[in-house]
Amino acid sequence: MEGSKSLPINLQPSNLRPIAYRILSKKHGLNIKTEALSTLTEVISYNFGFDWKGPKAQQFLEEIGRVWKLENRGLFIDGPGLKQVIKEVNKSLGNDVPVKAARSDTLADVDEEQTINWEDYFKIINPPDQPHFKFDRHRKQFGLVTTPTKTLADKLSHNLQYSIDLFSNRYYLLMDRLSRNENFQKTSFASISSLANSLHNSKITNEITLVKNLLGRDGSKFIIFGLLSKNSNGDYILEDCTDYIELNLRQTYKTPGLFFSVGMFVIVEGIYSASGGNSNSSTDYIGGCFYASNVGHPPAERREISDENYGNIDFLGIHKDNDTGSTINDKVVKISRSWKKKLTSLEKSLVTHKIIMLGSDCFLDLFKVCDGLEKFFSKLESNILEDTINTPPLAIVMVGSFVSKPFTATSSSVASITNSETYKGHFDNLSTILSKFPNVIKSCKFILVPGKNDPWQSSYSLGGSSLNYYPQRSIPQVFTSRLERILPKGNLIWGWNPLRINYLSQEIIIFKDELMNKFKRNDIIFESDLEKDRQEQDDEDEDDEKRIKNIVEGNSTNSVSTRIQQARKLVKTLLDQGNLQPFLKDSKLTDVVFDHTLRLEPAPNTIVLHDANFDNFEVTYNGCKVINISKLISTTKRRLNYAEYYPSTKKFHFKELYF
Repeated sequence: MEGSKSLPINLQPSNLRPIAYRILSKKHGLNIKTEALSTLTEVISYNFGFDWKGPKAQQFLEEIGRVWKLENRGLFIDGPGLKQVIKEVNKSLGNDVPVKAARSDTLADVDEEQTINWEDYFKIINPPDQPHFKFDRHRKQFGLVTTPTKTLADKLSHNLQYSIDLFSNRYYLLMDRLSRNENFQKTSFASISSLANSLHNSKITNEITLVKNLLGRDGSKFIIFGLLSKNSNGDYILEDCTDYIELNLRQTYKTPGLFFSVGMFVIVEGIYSASGGNSNSSTDYIGGCFYASNVGHPPAERREISDENYGNIDFLGIHKDNDTGSTINDKVVKISRSWKKKLTSLEKSLVTHKIIMLGSDCFLDLFKVCDGLEKFFSKLESNILEDTINTPPLAIVMVGSFVSKPFTATSSSVASITNSETYKGHFDNLSTILSKFPNVIKSCKFILVPGKNDPWQSSYSLGGSSLNYYPQRSIPQVFTSRLERILPKGNLIWGWNPLRINYLSQEIIIFKDELMNKFKRNDIIFESDLEKDRQEQDDEDEDDEKRIKNIVEGNSTNSVSTRIQQARKLVKTLLDQGNLQPFLKDSKLTDVVFDHTLRLEPAPNTIVLHDANFDNFEVTYNGCKVINISKLISTTKRRLNYAEYYPSTKKFHFKELYF
């Protein structure tokens, strides 16, 4: 252990208790027994000495909490169990040996000599194939949900429970993320002297207070966290796990670079008033009002930090049948550090692998689109024949809607058959185009992702984006029978929206939605925003003069374009909220059974958005790369838009093809 260089000291359990409480109890949700605290005090005293409060000692405690939860030893840390965990932690920190998994879990690990077939770890995962992990707020860990539905009554009961738990699951997961953020840690004092020093330095903490604890503390300043929504009177309220309180947003400043709407979880700073607010006139409300001064989002967390805290769980179920001999139905599979390194190493060596992602709105009923696709496949065929070094793309992702007008059912059976035959005919035309390029057919997988005009969703939504139902089911196979016949078996994949791609160590999300318009449409306009707009209007002439002067003098302004600002705003909002649809139920339609597939916790490596109404962009936030691929065919030009992704370097190359 690195801390063993320090001279031992004689610590008392009372000295260590505050730090142990902050790390083991508040961050990891564990309770340490007296005998275990004594054991831990002896170990810390001997190995870390005068550095017992230093970062190495705290890292040691963090590792104990992580391993204890990884081995699923329960909520209470006892003496004998702690001694076993300390041995494993010493071994792990000293020799970088992977921690052994508990009996109830399976650890995906292999010998150093074992070779990996990359094809075993290149999978397309639709929502029904993705294991359902639910966050347990007591254990601060994810557990596998395996409740079979035998009857219709069971299914309805489960659906009702999923609906009830929809926002509470998100709340507790975001609260757990906040508990690990150093900006929201509670203050702990190991001695009277440290308390005096803290008071002398006037250090301000950002401790989050529950709504129920505001009562009786009139005029005090707090930070609260919860779901932003509205009551029956149309007033904004904030709800947490204990209660709700009315918000006064008249003098509120929001964190720049974020969208805010009802249905999002926000952090609010302000002053509590026992007598303020519009709701106090109601007989069933005595909560007062919270005068908000600042509002922000819970900061996102890097994927590796989340994975480490949740025990490196295989959330996509990729490793359940590979070298473990277990099934996802009875065991939670966890991935060792050495196995991850092996996957990453192989990933970097496969430099020729790439995935092509076409722009959205692939309208097969338009001649212009079909001409562009034929030109694209022709170019790809030539590249495969001429290029003997680079391999063909692993997959081509084609994103709908695949018709320009919504597929709708009619009251006439004859008309209904005609609509179905017409829709099927468009995919038959695609088959005809592809049949001209045999090397493309035999080399690439084709992934079809539906849009708002595709069946069967379009039958009731009529192509309206506000009635989009997520996750959206795949295009029925009956419409693509000819396309399926000309492609090799397994090369046509009917994707849902969204879907996930696992490539070795990477998780990639493909999602089609008009997210930018949705965020802008639901964004709350604060009075401070109006003041800012007026100020910007006043400064506009002065800015124009400065820009002209910089151009004349040859100085660069280094200003970020509005498009990039909007893109960053969308990306940060999405990842901070940890969900692809962070809205209330009346602003979105969600299949609650598959709501876990919309979750962005832990954050994926890459998110590929297909928003046809916004330009291409690439933004990286907290290690997660988010790109948008706009419309497939330009409205004004004969130009085909697509992107190539190289997993070995994690780089995207936006391409344009004129035809």
